[in-house]
Amino acid sequence: MKRRWIAGVVLVLLLSGCGTGGEDSQQEPAHRDAVRSDFDGDGYGDLVVADSSATVDGKDSAGYAAALRGSSRGPLLKGPTVLTQNGLGLGRAGEGGAFAATGRSTTADLDGDGRADFVSQAGNNTVFVVWGSDEGLSGAARLEGSAPIAGDFDGDGQDDLVVTGTEESSARVLLGPFGREGEPRRTVPPDLTSSDPENPVATPSTAGDVTGDGKDDLLVTWSHIYGDETPVPRATVVYRGASGGKLVEGPRLKDDQGRDFFGSLATGDLNKDGFADVVAGLACEIIGEPVPPDGGSRVAVVYGGPSGQSEKLKPVRITEKTAGLPVQGPFSYCTFGSGVSVGDVHGDGYADVAFSVATGADAESDGESTVVLLRGSAGGLTVEGAQAVPGGSARMLDTNGDRAAELTVEREKPGPARGEAEVRVLRGGPGGVGPDPMLVVEEADLDLGPGISSKRWYVFGVL
Repeated sequence: MKRRWIAGVVLVLLLSGCGTGGEDSQQEPAHRDAVRSDFDGDGYGDLVVADSSATVDGKDSAGYAAALRGSSRGPLLKGPTVLTQNGLGLGRAGEGGAFAATGRSTTADLDGDGRADFVSQAGNNTVFVVWGSDEGLSGAARLEGSAPIAGDFDGDGQDDLVVTGTEESSARVLLGPFGREGEPRRTVPPDLTSSDPENPVATPSTAGDVTGDGKDDLLVTWSHIYGDETPVPRATVVYRGASGGKLVEGPRLKDDQGRDFFGSLATGDLNKDGFADVVAGLACEIIGEPVPPDGGSRVAVVYGGPSGQSEKLKPVRITEKTAGLPVQGPFSYCTFGSGVSVGDVHGDGYADVAFSVATGADAESDGESTVVLLRGSAGGLTVEGAQAVPGGSARMLDTNGDRAAELTVEREKPGPARGEAEVRVLRGGPGGVGPDPMLVVEEADLDLGPGISSKRWYVFGVL
């Protein structure tokens, strides 16, 4: 079977961790997201586009990121800040370093100066922090670890990081504020050891205040090891934030059928009740070969509550058969629910959910990719008022300061340029997103300079 995946959330590295991890229930989600990606402190969220597969100074898949400043008109193409590992002055990139890759990058104000910092893994066990300033991103520090996740885990108002170690099921909570050499105020080693022998691998996945106590909680995936030794997610456990940063194991989340809840995770307050909700996209499972999960491809929601999962609100499941979806099948194999992200496109204080799906494909091709946008509401996630726009992975970020997030969509260019990608920024507002982009970004717009090049079939996305 021929299958070509163009991915890239990230990046809209919308950057706030995986999904919108770390939202504070005291602040409106779109505003919090904008602040978390405001590198120059001007009040507008800055957009990061990236290609982790790019060749840099002769090293394949070394990767780059380019930051576009936000403004009252949205992201600006003029004068992007282009980042590579080689340009940080802290060690040269090797083959496959994948700087600015999906799931390995985030933003947070780690030094507490009111400007967001860009945080990205490169290689197997190194995290780089590029500091925000009045002029944008400048200066860097190097940390040990991988897969950084941002949040305020001790509730002191300072951003913290969780990084994963090289040992199985190991992680560290790095409490902010950080010094400019990258040293945290304090390091706390949480015990994330799985208590389920069937699913022994514990991996931090995302963060959000699901308990509504003003401290971000860590969502940890427990995975099973099959014959090919690849961990396959099988459960999600909430580790509650606490004073001092010592995470406390909480509930094992259950879906609408009372089974374990898992997938590609993001968080946000869908019903504006002060508790971040957990959204899981599960388009496929890799068990040797990609296969649809038991029960079919889906987007699922578990609502937050004081203990970590609401006892009042029933979990939700959106599948290919859900009535009212704005896109019709048949859907391509293993695509429904890909690239889940969360943000407030309508500016109403309710977080919305975006995901992608492909239609019209056969066994030899991928079909056309579409982004589906579902609304949050007082009753939770709903298909009422849902929208569909052409494109693959998407992220949501308020770049123009109006508190309605823009929907930033990665899309394969049509016609002779098919196989290359562009990023389209669609303005958000009370009616959702319009069909005409406020900005289209192509790699040629970024003025990458010598030494950086991409393949024709490249991953070009947004954080």
